[in-house]
Amino acid sequence: MDKASLQNKIDSQRDLLGGLISKAKSNGIDQLEIFSSFGYSEDISLEKNDLNNCTATEENMFGIRVIESGSQGFITTNHLPSLWESILEARSLARSQTTPDLDLTLPDPRALESRPDQYDASIDSLGLSDLMRIAKESLEWRKEKYPLVSIDSGEMSISKGFKLILSSKGVYGAELGASISASVMGMAIDGDDIGSFDYDSASGNSLNAFQERWQKAFHLFGDKCMGALGAKTISSFKGKILLPPDAVYSFFLGSFIGALNATSIRKGKSKMAGKIGSKVADERLSIWEDPTLNHYSGTTAFDREGQPTTRQSVLKNGVLETYFYNTFEAKKAGLSVSNGFASGGAQSLPGCGPRQLQIEPGVSSKDDFFKLDEKVVYINRISGTSDGPSGDFSGVIKGGFLLDKGEKIPIKEAQVVGNVFEAMNQIEAISKEGELLGESYFVPYILLDGFSITGVQNGE
Repeated sequence: MDKASLQNKIDSQRDLLGGLISKAKSNGIDQLEIFSSFGYSEDISLEKNDLNNCTATEENMFGIRVIESGSQGFITTNHLPSLWESILEARSLARSQTTPDLDLTLPDPRALESRPDQYDASIDSLGLSDLMRIAKESLEWRKEKYPLVSIDSGEMSISKGFKLILSSKGVYGAELGASISASVMGMAIDGDDIGSFDYDSASGNSLNAFQERWQKAFHLFGDKCMGALGAKTISSFKGKILLPPDAVYSFFLGSFIGALNATSIRKGKSKMAGKIGSKVADERLSIWEDPTLNHYSGTTAFDREGQPTTRQSVLKNGVLETYFYNTFEAKKAGLSVSNGFASGGAQSLPGCGPRQLQIEPGVSSKDDFFKLDEKVVYINRISGTSDGPSGDFSGVIKGGFLLDKGEKIPIKEAQVVGNVFEAMNQIEAISKEGELLGESYFVPYILLDGFSITGVQNGE
């Protein structure tokens, strides 16, 4: 499977699906959308510090949506010969609905901007033998540099594919993509001393880009696992926490981003309702969506509904500037069109969400965060609970450290509680350095103040 054969597959599917849409129109189906997602991958898995399995998989999924008189039916199938039957079934589902909403319509076509080609043809020269070499090299890194680290699982993959959307309204979009990626999960074990689980990954759309990122990611994984050995309990205190990029997104911003989903806004389930133009975070924090960047995995010209995507501000100096709309939610909000945030794929109806957020770097050096004269808890991740609508969270700190006057002490049995929406106003500094998560989201380190850390009293 190479770039040329995938492009031929797109061309043939466009003809086939276009014919089905014409047939649907002649049968009285005026609003039909077909989203096709094709993927081919070669994979090698790791388990218990050894090679485990080699596989090659190929799948083509079709998401078929029919809207009739404000009601919709949706079918997912991977059976190309029976697409017409699936279209008829989706129409039957639409007709069986009893709560129509006339704001539910397919969008009209809009011009799409050109985007950098995210398929590097050099990927086509790679195969399972290359993945085997990468896997063996990774196992050697573990053996030579991190012998106490146990790799519970891992995977190396070469992925290629495309997404394509057509509708009876004239919407059309198609894009190719290819990447090589790897991930690893495990922990350090030194006799009875067992560190906490950790994880890291890397990907790239060329072998050279991938290898540099993967070597960095694997060694960061090893260092984090080893750093979790010898963890100690600490006393409770109230003060600063330091979030690395992974934790910034998963623990800190996840609930905030979810609160900008237009469906949650409309249903009154978001604290961000009615906050456009209001200051909701520290002025140091600015976030924007940018699907135009070259060599980023979330770069795309169109969203789940085939609507154009653009670079746009989400949060500017702490002031909220937009929500995430698909076509239905845009109409419910009184907007003429969506802002290109329809999310999902062939296996789901269009949702609302971003794909490539960027957080503006600050002016501080992250190294300075590790040298403060006061106590700081470095939070790698949290095992606990969070409530999206309220923003409340609590949990046990995993893979964390107490930073105390230059010392970096691994900790255990410490807990943190707080509220995401309040935390956005507790920012003390943002680093100028950061990381590209999933080769898509740029995220810096963030230092926050005023958090309650619950440890073991008189811990040693």
